[in-house]
This record gives sequence, C-alpha cells and structure tokens, in this order.
Amino acid sequence: MSLFVTMLVLTIGTVFATPASAGTTASTTAQATCTGSDYCWFTWGRIQAGDCTMDNAKWTLRRNGSASFEATIVSSDSNDAWLMWVNTLDSNGIVLGPIHHGGDTKFVKGTVKNVWHWWFAEGSFDAAFFDRIHSMRMTSHC
Repeated sequence: MSLFVTMLVLTIGTVFATPASAGTTASTTAQATCTGSDYCWFTWGRIQAGDCTMDNAKWTLRRNGSASFEATIVSSDSNDAWLMWVNTLDSNGIVLGPIHHGGDTKFVKGTVKNVWHWWFAEGSFDAAFFDRIHSMRMTSHC
C-alpha cells in the first residue's frame, strides 16, 4: 500500500513539510531558492514510511554540486532499512536531476528497533542547475 503526501510551506527560504501518513512509501517536497547563494538548504519535519520514522531531515546543496544530508531515524521493527531517493526541481516542478553518490541515486541506512540514530550522507548533483533549483522531492521507503 502506498500513500503520497505533499505539503509545501515556504518560511524564509526554509520549508517544513508536515508528516507523511503511515504507509510503505512517502514522498514530500521542500521548497527554497538557491539562486544567487553559495549554498541553500531544504528541511523536512517528521516523515513516516511503514515501520520507520525520519525526523529533522536536512539537505544542504552547494554551488559546486556537492550535497550533504542529515536526519534522525528509527523503526518500530527489527531488520528495517530506510531507503531514500532525492530529486531537485525547478520553479515549475520539473525534475532537474537527482542527488546521487557514486552514480547511485538510492541512499540506504539500516535501523535498530526503537533506537534513534543520526544518518549522515554525502552526495552530488549537476552544478549547472544550481541557480534553477527551487525545490527538492524526497521519496522514502522502509
């Protein structure tokens, strides 16, 4: 069963998306404008997918095409993993390209039952699109 919830709220260049409803897949979008900056960031509130919960997710994008991610994750079940795919979008919602690491667009982090863990990841994107980035879509699966 899949549920897709998209909530947008623009607050001083940073957005907090409301939680995704329970399900196995969640997709949320955060909005900010990178134009004219050396870096920009996108933040999400609590996101749930299946037995997993992610909180305080933040992607930071830099003009040179590098990207970094941090969040806390937990699962109410054993042997789960959080899977995430992230795309950058222009002001019309058109995909500019994915965030990837070593050519792979899927980010994966294992969880421990009922124990919150920090998740840090590094990635990259096509720097030529930096000034056109208006939002990011993060799709998650547990």
